[in-house]
Amino acid sequence: MTATLTIKQLDAIQDLIFNKLVQQPTRIKTIVPCQLYLVERLVSQCRLLEKEGYCDYELAYILYVLSKRYFEHFDAKIKGASDELHSMVKGVIEKRAPQAEVIRNHLHVETNDDDLLDRFKALKEGSKSTIAVATKRTVASNGYQESVSPTDLHELVKDKDSKVLLIDYRPRKDYVHNHIKHPNVINIDPSLVNDLPNEATSQDLEAKLKHTMSHQKYKIFEDRQKFDYVVLYDFKFGVSGNNRFIEILKGFEQASVNPFQRLVELLTVKNPLISSRLKLRPIYLSGGIKNWYDIYGDEGIENSRKSSADVDMNGMVYPKSFDDYLSSARKSSPVESANEKPRAHTKNNMSTNNQGASLVSQVMGVQPYNPPSVGTITTKSVSKTNAPSSIPTSVVSSKPQKDQISNLLDEFATGLVNLGNSCYMNCMIQCLAATPQLTTFFFPSISMNGSYKQHINVNNKLGTQGKLTSAFVELLLNMLNNNGKVFSPSKFKKIAGECSPGRQFASCSQQDCTEFVTFLLDGLHEDLNQMPVLDPNEKKRISELTPEQEKNREILPVRLASTIEWERYLKLNFSIIVDNFQGQYLSQLRCLECRTTSTTYNAFSILTLPIPERLNQTQKVTLQDCIEEFTTTELLEDGNKWHCSRCKKFTRSTKKIAITRLPQVLIVNFKRFKVNTSGQIRKLETFVTYPVTEMLDLTKYWTKPGTIMGDADAPKMSIEEETTIIESFPVRNQEPPFRYKLYGVANHFGTLSTGHYTSYVYKRGKKRWCYFDDSKITFNVSPNEVMNKNAFCLFFQRV
Repeated sequence: MTATLTIKQLDAIQDLIFNKLVQQPTRIKTIVPCQLYLVERLVSQCRLLEKEGYCDYELAYILYVLSKRYFEHFDAKIKGASDELHSMVKGVIEKRAPQAEVIRNHLHVETNDDDLLDRFKALKEGSKSTIAVATKRTVASNGYQESVSPTDLHELVKDKDSKVLLIDYRPRKDYVHNHIKHPNVINIDPSLVNDLPNEATSQDLEAKLKHTMSHQKYKIFEDRQKFDYVVLYDFKFGVSGNNRFIEILKGFEQASVNPFQRLVELLTVKNPLISSRLKLRPIYLSGGIKNWYDIYGDEGIENSRKSSADVDMNGMVYPKSFDDYLSSARKSSPVESANEKPRAHTKNNMSTNNQGASLVSQVMGVQPYNPPSVGTITTKSVSKTNAPSSIPTSVVSSKPQKDQISNLLDEFATGLVNLGNSCYMNCMIQCLAATPQLTTFFFPSISMNGSYKQHINVNNKLGTQGKLTSAFVELLLNMLNNNGKVFSPSKFKKIAGECSPGRQFASCSQQDCTEFVTFLLDGLHEDLNQMPVLDPNEKKRISELTPEQEKNREILPVRLASTIEWERYLKLNFSIIVDNFQGQYLSQLRCLECRTTSTTYNAFSILTLPIPERLNQTQKVTLQDCIEEFTTTELLEDGNKWHCSRCKKFTRSTKKIAITRLPQVLIVNFKRFKVNTSGQIRKLETFVTYPVTEMLDLTKYWTKPGTIMGDADAPKMSIEEETTIIESFPVRNQEPPFRYKLYGVANHFGTLSTGHYTSYVYKRGKKRWCYFDDSKITFNVSPNEVMNKNAFCLFFQRV
């Protein structure tokens, strides 16, 4: 790497900067900060040289000469202020002398005096706002520079021989509003980087960005090692103007922490993979996008609202990712004042699991309460020493470690009291309590995203203003506090009953467990729904398609239509529940007389599957058989005919269902109750097998690009064009393969009105599979028992 400015030219620059520095007030409180600033900047460049084998040679040379010259000029005053400071500065300068010689050897010696005069004419004139260097050189010919001026960057991006990646390091909303016009510009929100743990690597950053960027933008970042230069910018960090060396003159007065430091670390020193190592350390645009705009104006700026990559088909900007949802949290809770704390359920005569409760207290910042032990905990072929106990004293500290808390969330097992036919509720709570997407969100020390209360949408009339969500979190907290014991969920049931439509779950009557979990997930979603659109007219426009839009959906490839419909859905529905629990399927009706189709795209939280009925009812069917039955084309005739909009009459038709989006947490329900011809409800006792220790692979059911289900005679979009458009949308976890691991099973015994529910839930650690029968728990259950003929609802986690 060679520099373009010669030593003589650099000496002229430092000479002018030195004269400016010594013309400033010469009080010691000005001299010392300036001296320290020069030395610190010098040491930073020298360390870079030691670590990377290169540095910003021009800047390092000027800093060395300036540091030494400034020290010699104010030697007496610095010594008079502090012998220790004088000795320290002198030692640093002497220590860096050998490196200064190495740096000097990378610089040019020869120069043209006329060119020198032209270059520094503006310097001598001493502009009020800047000391401009009239230079036409580019960074490309200069090798590494710590920062780049707008004109140098402009020349660099125009150079066909240099590949440049721009990283806009500002909040997403600012990037959407405007950013530098360049084909290879991506946005990384600083909050996303700041939320990463200290031990995070570039791979952790990649994993986050994969779900925040469109596929097209993510691919650019993934290929970052192929670019010659990576340039970072924010709003206005660095100095304005067009001379990067002016920063030396003004830097110590405007000294601030480099905002790119953490990101640079992730891209360089915390990047363990050689395959993604950058060609050159990232540099930053001095003065940020503001400086760029001051020079190039509107011509150099692009607005993402005009780009299909950042808006959906209706022109509204939507949340790009779940991280955007998290960053939208209010600074204070709308449902609880800052000095109020959620209190766990209390009772007299408390028997406390002190150590486990202590750890949870530190997690939540509250003092938990424990009710007396109720009911019985049984073990199967397990001695007392193998039964769950309180958290060991060695685990509990005044400041719990993240992995300790994570282990507690993964392993706790607490029985729930049956409050009179409330087993339908208990079995579902046990499964949801083992879902990490929920527990890590509700417990802020794990998610590191603040309290869930900051996400409560009190303006959503469809929600409970946080009542149901707060009650559910309080229940989880009490279950954590009573690890290995039993807790009565009476308070939660009371609130759930009050919030349920028609007070369905307020009574002590038996209920359907899937109806309950649907109600609970819907309630959590609406409480936490950060819908971007609030205007009723706009909501109506989004939710109701025009005839023209409906017609267009029928001729689009399924994958593309599905993506568009999902983004439209997210305008009104965006929450942790949508992001993790909801998928999508299409339902298409086709008239067999005129071939007209009508396709709807439906979000689901539970995939309800039919059970194929065999002549031999004792014959087992597989989960795969149920999915095949669900996606099989159905003939609609006789009393089930469809009213065709084109034929204007009821016609023989077909109905086809296809899965178009698969969730992170998949809940499957078997339709075991069926109404017979006489109107009576009967239960299908068919044994449905499902993978317990193996993976469930649903990749083949996911609709791939190129799939067409509309009019065969309609003009077809090429796969290439469809793929290009799809890549402009966020991926949102929709990348194959789709493999799932079972972690929960809800079982139903008996009839619809007199039945009983239990659940199997997988717990990490020694407990493995646990069987929950209300207040009774059986540990270390064999996987062979988890596979049982009474399975009613399955919970899968994507892996």
